[in-house]
Amino acid sequence: MLCACACGLNAREAALDADSVLRRVASVNADVKAARSDYEAAVQGIAVAKSAKLPTLSASLNLNYLGDGTVLDRDFSGAMRDKLPHFGNTLEVNLYQPIYHGGAITAGIEMAQIKADMAKIGIDRQAEASGIDALARYFSLMKMHNLKKVYAENISLTRRLIENMAERHRQGTALKNDVTRYELRLSSLTYDSLSIDNSISVLNHDLASLLGYEEGTEIVTADEDFILPENMPESWWQAAAAGSSPDLMAIDKAHTLAGAALKLEKAARRPSVGIVIGDQLTGPITFEIPAINKNYNAWYAGVSVKYQISSLWTSGKKEKQRRLEMAHIQDQRDASAQAISRGVHQAYTALTQARQMLETETANVRLANENYDVVQTRFDNDMALLTDMLDASTAKLDAETRLVNARIDLMLSFYKLKFISGTLYR
Repeated sequence: MLCACACGLNAREAALDADSVLRRVASVNADVKAARSDYEAAVQGIAVAKSAKLPTLSASLNLNYLGDGTVLDRDFSGAMRDKLPHFGNTLEVNLYQPIYHGGAITAGIEMAQIKADMAKIGIDRQAEASGIDALARYFSLMKMHNLKKVYAENISLTRRLIENMAERHRQGTALKNDVTRYELRLSSLTYDSLSIDNSISVLNHDLASLLGYEEGTEIVTADEDFILPENMPESWWQAAAAGSSPDLMAIDKAHTLAGAALKLEKAARRPSVGIVIGDQLTGPITFEIPAINKNYNAWYAGVSVKYQISSLWTSGKKEKQRRLEMAHIQDQRDASAQAISRGVHQAYTALTQARQMLETETANVRLANENYDVVQTRFDNDMALLTDMLDASTAKLDAETRLVNARIDLMLSFYKLKFISGTLYR
């Protein structure tokens, strides 16, 4: 594995390897930060849900104007005016301590906890998604830097050949056209090198943004050869995906959340019981005739029992809806597990192919270099044509380019397998 290294060489430069890219994504990436904020809010939701167990204390104060009353006979005759004190007031304080709510409070706390767990999984999901996105750019940037070196070496080699051919032309042993052909090749290599520079600029800007660096920071990729860890069989990766995939874990939590919601619906069929304590101060006293312009205070304590009768014909439908949701989530989980299993197989196959490709391209570079050395020796001794030299140099450049790609593809294939199996940060 690449050694972990993340240090700023200066204010505008950062040297990174693959592991340090992942660490920085987890700590400073904007999307991961947003997921972390969502988790903090969900944790606060647990405290809010638990507060439902606490007593509820309320107070109310009413001030009003009382008009005069009217006293009537039972046949509505003999009306008499009853003068009342015009200033009225009511002060009431109530304390309610829940004792039993049919399991609704417990279910609410459980749902809040599950939502927090889902938000925590959301951090892992976002970190993995942002991590593989950053790694894809990082390895592409590494590929471009390595290709830049390959092109620089071939440009230098082509320039030496141009000097050699120009000298031969002066000596009359080569045609001007031979020099021109190498100059055309140099022009083509220079243009391709410029295209690589532009790709480096774009990739560097995107990666610096993903990793939270200030604009203009140059990302320096690691030069160490990548050494894969032990080659685990596909069955190991399949088992890892089944147990570590954040997507599957999120679906499992969603199923558990639906189960808690079902408990909440069932709680609606049960009574709510609590202790009630209150005190009421009212004035004036109007239940006497004539009214007494004084305050009347009374306190009370007892047990409150409430039952939602309509739940007898509404809760059953809601419970059925929750059960259907749970069945749907289970089906969704099965489908996701199959998709992840297929993804693991594809990624593992791609990794195996990348290993084989690296071995092949390593051998091809050795053969291309040997061929170039032989052709160059023959060409220097006037035993090979210019076209042979061009073919040899083209084969050398192509082999070196393919080797660079094979190395990067191997690294990226490995991390893609870790991503699809949910082990990118493990």
